[in-house]
Amino acid sequence: MRFTWLPVAILLALGFSAIIGQQFPYLAGGWRYVAAFAFVVAFTLSVLLHELAHALMALRFKISVTEINLGFFAAGTHIEGERKSPLEEFAISVIGPIASLLVGGAAYLGSRALDEGVAYVVVVQLAVANLIVGVTNLLPGLPLDGGWVLRAFVWKLTGNMHTGTIAAAWAGRVIAIAVLAAPVILEEVFGRNPTLIDFVVALAVGFFLWMGSTASLMQARLKRKLPALQVRALARRAIAVHAGTPVSEAVRRAAEAQAGAVVVIDGDGKPHALVKEAAVTAVAPNQRPWTTVGEVATRISAGHIIGVNDTGEEILGTLRKNPASEYLVLDTHGQVYGVLATADVEQAFRSR
Repeated sequence: MRFTWLPVAILLALGFSAIIGQQFPYLAGGWRYVAAFAFVVAFTLSVLLHELAHALMALRFKISVTEINLGFFAAGTHIEGERKSPLEEFAISVIGPIASLLVGGAAYLGSRALDEGVAYVVVVQLAVANLIVGVTNLLPGLPLDGGWVLRAFVWKLTGNMHTGTIAAAWAGRVIAIAVLAAPVILEEVFGRNPTLIDFVVALAVGFFLWMGSTASLMQARLKRKLPALQVRALARRAIAVHAGTPVSEAVRRAAEAQAGAVVVIDGDGKPHALVKEAAVTAVAPNQRPWTTVGEVATRISAGHIIGVNDTGEEILGTLRKNPASEYLVLDTHGQVYGVLATADVEQAFRSR
C-alpha cells in the first residue's frame, strides 16, 4: 500500500477547520484542528474501504492486486491482468462506489443520533463526502469507476473488450469537457458567479479526467494491435556457431544463410549466448578474423528466452520484465528458431 495523501489531507483539514470555525466561533483554535483531523482520518479510512472493496472483489475472481494507492486527486487499486468477462469487470468496478455510498448512508444515519454539535458536523460532512465520492465515481466515463462499468456493458453488447474501452474513454473525454465548462454553466443556468477557486478546481479535475481517458484510449488502440504480433513472424533467422569461431567467419556464414542473427552454442549444441549486431559493428573489419564470437557474445539469461508461439501480450510481458535488445527464440522442442530484436517489435507496432 502506498500513501501520497498528505497534500489532500492538509487541504481538507484547513478547509474543514474553517467550516468548524464559522459554525462554532466560540470553539478554541486547537479544538477546531482536532475536529478537522478526526474528519480527515475518517474520510481517509472511508477511501481506503472504497479501494479495499475493489481489491477484495478482484481477489474473489483470483485476479492479483499489487498495490492500493491513496494519492492526490485519485486513489487507485492496481489490479494485474485483464478481467476475463464483462461480469468480472462490472463487479470489480461497481463495488467501490457502492462501498462509498454505504459508508455515506451509515454516516448519515449515525448523525441522526447525535446532538447538533461538532461531532454531528464531522459525521454529516463525512456522509456528504462519501456520497459525493460514490456518485461521482459512478459517472460513465474513464478513468472513473463508472467508466469501467460502461466498458463492461459495451463489452457485453459487442463481445469486444477493446470496443468497450474506446467507448468508455470517449465518454470520459465528454465528462472532462463538461467539468471544464462547469463554472460557466453554473453562471448561465443558476446565476452563480464562479470564483477563481471554481475555475482552478474545474481545470485540475478536468485535466485529470482528460489525461486518464486519453491514456485508456491509447492503451485500447495499442492492445487491438497485439494479436497480430507473433514471434514466429518477427524473429530473425539465426545461425549457430561455437565460441571459438572468428567474427569474420560468423558474419560470412550469416550472410550466406541470409540470417540476421548469430547464436553461440556449447559442445553439446545448446545455445548459451547471443552475438548482438552492435557488438559485431564495434569490432573493426581488420580485427574480425582475430576476434572470436565468444569474446563479443552476451550470455543468455532465462528472462531473455522467448517461445516461438508467443504473441502480443506475452511478447510485451517479456519485454517489460526483462528489457534487452535481442531475445533467443526457441521452438516447441527447445531448439533454436531464431532471434527476436526489440527494434523489430517496435517497427511492427509503427507499421500497423
